[in-house]
Amino acid sequence: MTRISQVEDRGAVVAWSPIYSHADVIALGTKDSGGVGFDDYGGELELCDMKITCPEGSQPTPQVIGSIKTTTRFSSLGWTPGNASVADNFKMGLIAGGMTDGKINIWDAESIVSSPSSAAVASIDNHTGGAVSALQFNPHPTSANLLASGGSDGGVLITSLEKPDQPNVFVPAPDQPSQGAEITQIGWNTQVAHIVASAAKNGTAFVWDLRAKKPWCELRCESNYSAVSDLAWNPNQGLHLLTASDDDRNPVIKLWDLRSSTTIPLATLEGHTQGVLSMAWCPHDDTLLMSCGKDNRTLLWDLTTLKPIVEIPSSDHDDTSSANASSSAVYGNLGSSQQKRFDVQWSPHRRGVVSTCSFDRKVQAHSVIGVATKCGRPPKWMKTPGGVSCGFGGTVTSFGATHRFITINSHIEQPELKQASMQFEYQISGGDYAGFCGTMVENATKASDHKEAQVWGFMKIIFDTNARELLLKYLGFDSDKISQIASEFVDNGAAADGTANPSSPSMSEKAEDIVKEALLVGNFEAAVDCCFRNGNLADALVLASCGGAELWAKTQAEYFAREAQKRPFLSIVSAVIHNQLEDLVAASDPSKWQETLAILSTYGKSEEFPLLCLALGNRLEGAGDGASASLCFMCALNLDRAVKHWKTQLEKADQVAGKRDLLALHSFVQKVTVMLEAIGPNTQLDSEIAELFSDYAKALSEQGLLVYASKYCKSDSQQCNELKDRIYRSKDGRNCSNLMASPPAFPYTLDKVEIIPVASVQAQVQHEETQQQATTTQQQHDVSQQQQQQQQQTNGVAQLPPGWVALQDPSTGNTYYANQTTGESSWEMPRAVESVAAPAPSQQFSQHTSTEAYQQQQSTAQHATEQQTTQQQSTLNGATPSKLVSKYGDGFVTSSSHPELGEQYGNVGTR
Repeated sequence: MTRISQVEDRGAVVAWSPIYSHADVIALGTKDSGGVGFDDYGGELELCDMKITCPEGSQPTPQVIGSIKTTTRFSSLGWTPGNASVADNFKMGLIAGGMTDGKINIWDAESIVSSPSSAAVASIDNHTGGAVSALQFNPHPTSANLLASGGSDGGVLITSLEKPDQPNVFVPAPDQPSQGAEITQIGWNTQVAHIVASAAKNGTAFVWDLRAKKPWCELRCESNYSAVSDLAWNPNQGLHLLTASDDDRNPVIKLWDLRSSTTIPLATLEGHTQGVLSMAWCPHDDTLLMSCGKDNRTLLWDLTTLKPIVEIPSSDHDDTSSANASSSAVYGNLGSSQQKRFDVQWSPHRRGVVSTCSFDRKVQAHSVIGVATKCGRPPKWMKTPGGVSCGFGGTVTSFGATHRFITINSHIEQPELKQASMQFEYQISGGDYAGFCGTMVENATKASDHKEAQVWGFMKIIFDTNARELLLKYLGFDSDKISQIASEFVDNGAAADGTANPSSPSMSEKAEDIVKEALLVGNFEAAVDCCFRNGNLADALVLASCGGAELWAKTQAEYFAREAQKRPFLSIVSAVIHNQLEDLVAASDPSKWQETLAILSTYGKSEEFPLLCLALGNRLEGAGDGASASLCFMCALNLDRAVKHWKTQLEKADQVAGKRDLLALHSFVQKVTVMLEAIGPNTQLDSEIAELFSDYAKALSEQGLLVYASKYCKSDSQQCNELKDRIYRSKDGRNCSNLMASPPAFPYTLDKVEIIPVASVQAQVQHEETQQQATTTQQQHDVSQQQQQQQQQTNGVAQLPPGWVALQDPSTGNTYYANQTTGESSWEMPRAVESVAAPAPSQQFSQHTSTEAYQQQQSTAQHATEQQTTQQQSTLNGATPSKLVSKYGDGFVTSSSHPELGEQYGNVGTR
């Protein structure tokens, strides 16, 4: 267990701060004189910051932040934040000290830090006959102003500090006599605010009911009337109580279940070898208990097993040596402490931190976090109190530790997108696309977005049966208004009677006679020519209309050629008459595209109108007016060209946002969706548009709109196919009619994973190892042969078999050959037997056959090796081989003539 901090030379009783902002502060009340002198009876109350949460790596050094002197010493100490009324006036709460003279002093903790002279709040002098041996404040927030105390006289008192300067003292049971012995400990019930227990030195423990004003029960804990040194309530179960025995003969801790019995304990904890002095039930984990005893041991218990799991050493040396101290170990490797501790207390706020007070005047703070224990489980505060898992479709699943229910919610990251999408789907659900377009026009107009209003205005016109007439009106060319304006218009050059002045000059009499004579003979062409030469264009047109189609066309052409430059509208008339609207578009002014589009709408044929709008859009796009070009492409019902400008707008919005602008993407999808409805829902989308739809579907699915998202999965990409599959298999998949009618293909590759028997795996591995060894051996043999052949070719000498050597007879000088292994010799050079490689095993053989063959080969090789070894041993033992004598016996050399052979082969000669 890790020691966090230590206060030296303090023989004191302690109380942890209940204020979270001062969770590291501990109150120290002097318990002994510390060797000052026999005439020193005074004490001191100190507030010490233990620096438990100091930065990692630094050594915590406790710091006294406030102190106050007292005339007597402390027997017990308590600290409360107080109820609401007390907490407002005392920010750091109230401290109560049970003194050795029987008084209870109340101090303001904040004043001890800032102004010690004014820290005293009240003094209670109701205990008689000795020290106030135990006291504790009520842990319940609404009753935190109640203080229970017990004295050496056996009396138990309850003090109300509703008005701290005017404490109200009363006994828990007026008609009940005192407990009969010194009170050793007081403990408030952790679940019921009006229940308090007291332990006494006569072996009894009383549970008091303050409402009923009588004892709720009496526990006779010790049969031999030994003291009950301490008691503690279960932090989470109000009917479980622990009592500790001070008896060295029976140093046990008893667990009582007050529901079942008040005479027989539920369980007994055995671990101390001498009496227990103090214990504390962990407020953050009801399975952990800390205790200290006269046997110099401080133990941490696991109440699930009723066994001690670790021991707190008294020093750093003990911390390292406790694992080896097995002589006094109980329940395993539990070491022993050198100094006795008489008090242990858990911190109410710092989880896993416990304070200890010892007789060697040390106050220490320890942490159980990270300590190696035998329980094999972490403390409860380290367990996950709840869990959250985020799933597909914005689903958030959560669970808590207090119940078994799983909560499923939807988390919306883009509420604006969800609202806009739901509104869009609702408005088009009835099929009124024209009405939706009208709504969008109104919204855009209110937002002063004229470009957007134009797009939706054109979109609305597309859905009308009289679209071309509505287009003229939308462009500002209303036929009725123009007719009225034309009928009311009077030029400044008109006559007073309202008739217009003649536009053509009058001809001379001679010219008129020529025209008349031409008409008399039916020569309309001459008459028209005469009118042209005299500038009478109107008369020329009238006469040409009577002269046939050819003359009429020729006259029109001449007329337009002369007047088109002076009268621009005549180019329009010319294009209409000659059906040359394409040329009109090519020569049109891009800034006046509305007029050109109106001409196309008025005079263009139904089959030619889309092509003419497409040509006008191309001209505007070439001129850099993409927005107007997009409107013309919409009139041509060409989605691929119209969407180009919308994509550009989307890309700009993404650049401004620095990421995908989902609202801009929603606007894009709206336009394309409505346009598709106008063209035909079965229109195949371009791959880029389909991918944008897929992105939009993914965004909707993340907001939990799975049904809407399924409508926009129009891409064939892997990402989109996976999204289709997830939507199809989700909880809302049954509502996605377009997917349920045709389930999407499974987008992943299925791999069949089978379990192979262990025997087959081992046989396969053995077979592979055998083949590898055989291959390695063969390769080594081949390499050796190649090296020998190369050496033989290099030296030009025939290769000898293994074991043979060439020698020279000293008497004749001839070369003979001897086998160093068998002892055989020969005048003729032995020949090496060519090795025949074993045939490779057929693939048709089973693994079992290959293994048997390999084992047989190994057996044969072993047999040959044994034979060769036998021959070698026989040679070494002095046996002369029968083959040693050659057929050339008359010239065979003996051992006497060749001593080195005698040393190797023995005494050999010719027989």
